[in-house]
Amino acid sequence: MILHLPTSASCIALACALGLTLGCERDPRSGAAAPPEPEEAKIAPRYTAYETQTLPIDRIYHSMQGPFDRVYLDASELDWVTAIRTDVIEQASQKRMGDEFFCHSQLQLPNGTRLLTMATGVDELRFPKGFAMPVSAIIRSQPEEQQVLTFLGMVLNNHESEINKQAKVRTTLEYFDDADFGDGPRPKKLYMTSMLMEVENLEAYKPGKDEPPISEDVTTHCALVEQPLGGKLKLHWMVPPGPQKTRKLDRNIVPIDGTVHYAWAHMHNHGVYMRLTDVTEGKVVFQANAQHEPDRPQISHISHYASEEGFPIYKDHVYEIEALYNNTSDEAVDAMAMMVLYYNPDGDRAIKYTGRQP
Repeated sequence: MILHLPTSASCIALACALGLTLGCERDPRSGAAAPPEPEEAKIAPRYTAYETQTLPIDRIYHSMQGPFDRVYLDASELDWVTAIRTDVIEQASQKRMGDEFFCHSQLQLPNGTRLLTMATGVDELRFPKGFAMPVSAIIRSQPEEQQVLTFLGMVLNNHESEINKQAKVRTTLEYFDDADFGDGPRPKKLYMTSMLMEVENLEAYKPGKDEPPISEDVTTHCALVEQPLGGKLKLHWMVPPGPQKTRKLDRNIVPIDGTVHYAWAHMHNHGVYMRLTDVTEGKVVFQANAQHEPDRPQISHISHYASEEGFPIYKDHVYEIEALYNNTSDEAVDAMAMMVLYYNPDGDRAIKYTGRQP
């Protein structure tokens, strides 16, 4: 289902009232939405929302195993996407459910290549001022059979065994039509790349002669998680009770040099942090820290990076992702670690988008 939201200042206030915080500034003294800037001071953004069909939340669904739905979209209007938010909406009350019922949502091509993605602990993304993802241009650059955008939303439920609710996953986008800018400058382009921990690669990876050796504390006893649709996900592994650290070296994570302006990470419950290191230069460039609910190891928030200045990223550098889990339970738990970067190619060049999905 596609829900189009009007773009006037009054309708932005309506979006705020509905809990769609994209584009809504709040007065810290009162919690009320601050008045919008005068129309002549900025271009008013547009909003659109996508919903899954109704999904049951009636038993325990662990990460990546909950009900989901895929919706095919018309992306022709999404010239410049500047922000995205995902909510799980209870069908009966039409109110937002807690973050613990949200697994992930993503806008992707038919072949699974992701453009924009949200996951547990990261349900809202706003690019720095002056930057946006050129979604419609990316779609037009694909082969004809891939010139379709799909929205996928999945719920989960890690802890409430006695529950019987119906819900929808709703994603709201803030965007601009290219014509909105008239003769003025366009935003700088952002493209997504990602790095995923792969347990099979951790065990089999052999560094080349020009690369540093793999750290000695790389985990080599990971089990793969059986999936309900068959097969095993090599991006999932099991963490026994206690702390566990995994690392993975990577290269060619971008097609050309550029600058990262937004970054976030995805982990499962019991996750502590995920770190990105430029091994070639020997320095940490980003670390995402997980926060948990006070009474259980449910992730409530994962810190992110957003900067107009950004940090450089290089095609020919070696990078390392590192993930730390601390399993405080008495049994093994499933784990995942993914780093997502949105970068602007040098010279603000348009590139052939692949999303780099390992």
